[in-house]
Amino acid sequence: MKEKSKFITLILSFIPGLSHFYIGFADRGLIFLMVFLGAIMGALGFAFIIHSEIAIILIFALPLIWLVALMDAFSLMKNFNINRPMVDGEDAGYRSKEDIAGSNRKTITMALSIIPGAGHMYLGCEKKGLLLMGIFFFTIFFMGWLGLSLLLFLLPLIWFYSFFDAFHMVNDNKVVEDEFPDILVSIKPEWIGWTLIGIGIFIVIERILYPLIPYQLMNYIQTSIISLIFIIGGIKLLSRKKEDGIEDGGREGEDIWKEEE
Repeated sequence: MKEKSKFITLILSFIPGLSHFYIGFADRGLIFLMVFLGAIMGALGFAFIIHSEIAIILIFALPLIWLVALMDAFSLMKNFNINRPMVDGEDAGYRSKEDIAGSNRKTITMALSIIPGAGHMYLGCEKKGLLLMGIFFFTIFFMGWLGLSLLLFLLPLIWFYSFFDAFHMVNDNKVVEDEFPDILVSIKPEWIGWTLIGIGIFIVIERILYPLIPYQLMNYIQTSIISLIFIIGGIKLLSRKKEDGIEDGGREGEDIWKEEE
């Protein structure tokens, strides 16, 4: 078999997966191609369903998929070159099937992790993956449905957590099925209740009251609300610090009094 051309590999890599078919790794190529096409169809379909352009944010995953596929293709050509001759009875370019399978597992996990939760499902953590994927897509749907940009900051948080958590899991070979759902059990229902109330109040204010208020007055109200939140939060922290200082001072006084006795 002739040595594969790096130039042809580079040209084919513009569509993730084709370069892998060319160098002889069809299984990995199929994964990259499915993830690439799935990201395109998913973004367009999701935008059509919720009638909002905010779902197009998923298109930003395409350059990541392309970059990962390109780096993986050239890495395979370097590390798994099946055309190198035998040297002193050993294969200078081969790696065992176990090494190739392990590398496939890591690469596929990283490729699927571009969609939050998909990498966890591939590793066997279906519950954790389903939860992360549900939170991510529900946030996009919620923002598009109500036209809210407040929750936009959650998307990068969810994505980075999901990506690096799957990365550490596949590197450390640690797969814990029910670890993440147990965290939800420890969350107090009161916190969830207050969060839902806060989101509901915010939706009523932004979608019902704000359209009835002049634009200039609305800016004043927003500035006042943010200022009050910072002021109340600062007072709360200062009062808590003062209470802790009084308690520490009382304990020190008791210790001194006991030593004098």
